[in-house]
Amino acid sequence: MQYFVRGLFFGGFATGLLLLLPAALVQTLASDTVRTTALMVSVAVFLAVEVGLLPFRMPQNARLVPSDIVVRTDGSGALQFGFEMGTGLRTFVPSHLPYAAISVLLFAGPWWATPLGGLAFALGRALMVSSSVRSGDASVWDSAFVKLRRPILWLLWVTAGLAGTVAVLIRHGNLPG
Repeated sequence: MQYFVRGLFFGGFATGLLLLLPAALVQTLASDTVRTTALMVSVAVFLAVEVGLLPFRMPQNARLVPSDIVVRTDGSGALQFGFEMGTGLRTFVPSHLPYAAISVLLFAGPWWATPLGGLAFALGRALMVSSSVRSGDASVWDSAFVKLRRPILWLLWVTAGLAGTVAVLIRHGNLPG
């Protein structure tokens, strides 16, 4: 499990590093008004997709774990799979919230915070996987999660909305930052 979690954090950090340049460019070249408008539109689209108002999903690599990765005994398979999953480029993305978080990082947050956003994504994935493993019975955990999925997602969306609002207010100088 430790190799997998390390891989998650390496992958999340790598993705955050890759977002540094686009975030710096957007925040240098686009005005506050353009960035705020782009943030509001993109988050509204992701939320509309999340609740089923728009009939599409963002791209994802919805593949299961290959068996050749799982059977490696030296930890490299878990590290590799964790890295791929930490980037968001491997397996399912069960919510559009990570895309909204990327929008906040690109349009409202400081450009240098993108690696921290990648680490936060990895932390979320690590918490989900480790809580499932530690539950003792992943099928029971999965069933409980399915029952609570909607309230959990709404809580996360509301929290993210508040965080995004605070980021925009700080950016515009309406809150101390």
